[in-house]
Amino acid sequence: MVAAGGYILQVPKDRRKLLLDEAEHGGSFYSPKPFVSEPVPRFDHSRRAPLAVFASFEDGFITHIAGGRKGQSAGTGLVRLNLEELQPLKRPVSFDEILAGIDIRVARHVKQRLETGGLLPPKSLGAFVDRITQIDETVSPRLARYSERRAQALRRLEPRARENLAYQKETLGLALEIAGMSRDDLLAWTPTDASQQSFLDGLPGAQVREDAMLLSDFSTVPGFEAVGEITHYGSKVFASEEDSSKRLTVIMANRLPLEQQTGADLIYFNEAYRSFVMVQYKAMEKREDEVEFRWQAKDQFCDEVERMEALLEELRKLPSGEHPDGFRFSDNPFFLKFCPRVVFNPDDKGLFKGIYLPLDLWKRADAAGLFTGPRGGKVLTFKNVGRRINNSEFVGLVAGSWIGTSIEQSAVLSEIVRQVLETGKTVTIAIKHTPPPHAPEMEAAG
Repeated sequence: MVAAGGYILQVPKDRRKLLLDEAEHGGSFYSPKPFVSEPVPRFDHSRRAPLAVFASFEDGFITHIAGGRKGQSAGTGLVRLNLEELQPLKRPVSFDEILAGIDIRVARHVKQRLETGGLLPPKSLGAFVDRITQIDETVSPRLARYSERRAQALRRLEPRARENLAYQKETLGLALEIAGMSRDDLLAWTPTDASQQSFLDGLPGAQVREDAMLLSDFSTVPGFEAVGEITHYGSKVFASEEDSSKRLTVIMANRLPLEQQTGADLIYFNEAYRSFVMVQYKAMEKREDEVEFRWQAKDQFCDEVERMEALLEELRKLPSGEHPDGFRFSDNPFFLKFCPRVVFNPDDKGLFKGIYLPLDLWKRADAAGLFTGPRGGKVLTFKNVGRRINNSEFVGLVAGSWIGTSIEQSAVLSEIVRQVLETGKTVTIAIKHTPPPHAPEMEAAG
């Protein structure tokens, strides 16, 4: 599993002044945040997971912390370790002082890394971070995600709560990917108290609402009137690092406590083209040498499909206009994503692997008997599904509003939001705010 890591960096004496000077005065137009890099022995760490670096610029002392990023090869057996936002501790902390406050069961492993450098063992990282933040509380916010206290809070989450957080994190990650924004913000999540009801609640800057007093903030969001009928929702605005005018407003709404929710669905709305798509997630189960999704007549899955078909029938009663921005390859907004593995890992900013099927394609494949087993049961696998859409293909289609509702059809969004909430799921509503690509040219021509 992808996991956060901590690296002890012993900076060579002849490199110390150079790195510190560059960290303080470096930076460029292409990389405004100064960062420095140091060749180190190759080590195993996923680039999708956060990495904290504890640097020693003075023999026998940890003097700085930094965000780490594993870079490219730096020669035979070496790799670049990029250090971002190098920050000095309040005072240099000696190795002996660190070890004096660490449980003897992990102190030996920590001592070895302090002497030789390299990745801290997973069980040692939390203890090391807890000790550093005990000595220097100023770095506590930056290192909170690596602490043993956070690990304990994660272990206390009930299995159903973990599963629901996994779905919610995935819906947010997919929305950010479609909007062309970094998923790095996902790594800022931290467990809150027992009242947490959504993944959004644990992100810095999120606003959690428990009443309808401030619903006017989102009065222009299509379908948001349905959210006003519930008691809990959170919201957060994400901005593009390259262009702050491009924003993504994300709202997570639910009716039930986290432990009682039944997953999450994503509704992604492109404000410029007035188009939305909806993704329903389905977990596949491991059976022998493959993963599969099974269903039978009249079960919850079939009920959800019937609701989507009924909503689609209402959508198609609304004629599409003639404006070019309303053109779609398909105006059926409903998609199913079948996921072979649903695991909550706050240290991984990646998306679930899986199979996207437009509702129309799923219905056609089912009618053709692709999902009918030898005994008449219904089962979907990677082997029998036939044509499917992957993450990158789906993101491209939705990002350009080549699929989804027409401008006129988006008027019924509130009913879809209402029906999702009635199932006990969290609904993630993501609204991309940006002008159409051709808008500036049209204005100039006018």
